[in-house]
Amino acid sequence: METGIQLLEIASGLKESLLKAGFTVDSISSEGPDTVSTALGIEPYLAKIIYNEAKKIIAESSLIVP
Repeated sequence: METGIQLLEIASGLKESLLKAGFTVDSISSEGPDTVSTALGIEPYLAKIIYNEAKKIIAESSLIVP
């Protein structure tokens, strides 16, 4: 199953943590930065960066026509 996490422009350690916690780009986008912050035990500002990256990936992928 493709999670899209590897497409995020963030540190690889954060990507690994997101994958271990079961996040996908879609779940990050729908659940929001507070959930990411709590699940990973990271500062809210860092979770907001991850959230913004996820939203960016989703927006870019919606522009691609199959």
